[in-house]
Amino acid sequence: MHPSTLSSVNETDDNSDYENDQTSSGTLSGSPLDNTMDRIGMGNYQRALLGLCGLGWAADNMWLQAVAVALPRVQVQYSVPTSSIGYLSASTFLGMMLGALLWGTLSDLLGRIRVFQSTLFFAAVFGFLAFNADTFLSLCFANFLLGTAVGGSMPTDGTFALEILPPKKRHLLTSLSIFFSIGSVVAAFVALMVIPGNSCPPTSTTSSPCDVQTENKGWKYMILILTFITAAMFLARILFFRLHESPRFLVHTGREVEAAIALTDIAKFNGSRLQITVADVKDDEEDDSREAACGPLRIQTQHEEEREGLLEHSSTPPMYRPVSPSKSVGVLRQLLEAPLNGWYCRMQGLLTGEWKQRTLLVWGIWMSMALAFTMFNVFLPTFLEYRSGENSASESSGEPSSLSGPLWEVVIFTLGGCPGALVGAYLIDAAPRYHMSKSLVLALVTFVTAAFSLAFVMVSGYYVVMITTIGISLTSTAMWSILYGYGHLK
Repeated sequence: MHPSTLSSVNETDDNSDYENDQTSSGTLSGSPLDNTMDRIGMGNYQRALLGLCGLGWAADNMWLQAVAVALPRVQVQYSVPTSSIGYLSASTFLGMMLGALLWGTLSDLLGRIRVFQSTLFFAAVFGFLAFNADTFLSLCFANFLLGTAVGGSMPTDGTFALEILPPKKRHLLTSLSIFFSIGSVVAAFVALMVIPGNSCPPTSTTSSPCDVQTENKGWKYMILILTFITAAMFLARILFFRLHESPRFLVHTGREVEAAIALTDIAKFNGSRLQITVADVKDDEEDDSREAACGPLRIQTQHEEEREGLLEHSSTPPMYRPVSPSKSVGVLRQLLEAPLNGWYCRMQGLLTGEWKQRTLLVWGIWMSMALAFTMFNVFLPTFLEYRSGENSASESSGEPSSLSGPLWEVVIFTLGGCPGALVGAYLIDAAPRYHMSKSLVLALVTFVTAAFSLAFVMVSGYYVVMITTIGISLTSTAMWSILYGYGHLK
């Protein structure tokens, strides 16, 4: 993403009414664009957009939790050996990795709104494809495609929200992490409703035959329900209210007039009547120099520019002239070459100068935390089910274990993470008051998460295991929200 999206934040809370437009931009710090967004303030538009962005975060973890819960059922469905069942989750995460890069790049080239609306649409389409998969290989491929869609939601939605929030309110970005936890809760509850009565027990817990074609459809029902939920999220994004393109994106693609119009409309939606001009949306000199070095990320061909010029001087639209295939290749090259070069130039900016150390540090921390967090979340449902089967086998009844117990434990685990986002947001906001850096807060919360993880490995009692899993869920979610705030807020 553009380094300008990682602007510094004034931690002092702005308690002024967003309708107060009497503040002179000259009395504020920061670029004219930041000052204008602070003048508009935190209104209904920003709150609604923050909620819509949260849907993408919820979908991300919702599908991850669904994959973890479905693994034992998929293994029974397709008779997959234990050494190979991990390919399902691996294909999902591979898709997420590529999707984050793909959709993040497209959002820099095509704009935030198009990607914002597309990720959940394709997640619903690929979710339906996973529901209809009839082999393990086709399911892995469908989950790979699903991963590319949901993997693009968090980075693109977070950037969109960050560029709409007033600079003095950007710490609210960390509150999006609560949607991440809610997504896993939704998936866990859906699994609890449809899986226990529609699943074959693991072969290790029973010797009675089970028809996987008719008695093991619970995991498919779960995928179908989550597909409908994702589709509803997509519809909310296009029907809820009219979205405006990110003003910062417009400014850095050479479209200052459109940025001024978008900010005027946003202020009007919030109930304020601000007169915003092009001078009010100028960004800082550092970004202007980078703009001159890299060029704007505007996708517009010479033919389109000429057409716009004709339209400005004539009320009669120009006649349509078909383009030959050879010209089409040239137009396509012209369409993509300059924006891609500009994007590459900006990415280089993240790895040079003052940004290099910060970027590499955040990437390294993010990768390490993602490895540990993902391994535990994928492992936990299978572990709880296996332990339940062992306990059932040790009893004299001889009945196969119920899946309701382990799934209830997964629900409790996911619910335990919901307060973590609020804890992380509070720690990010409170750290300066206690003379603590965000790096130190992140290190302390990470240490507490590691302590709970070590306790989980060492204890064996039912209630102690549950306490440690809730502790891991709470602190790891707080850890993620702090990391996101650390990476995007100074």
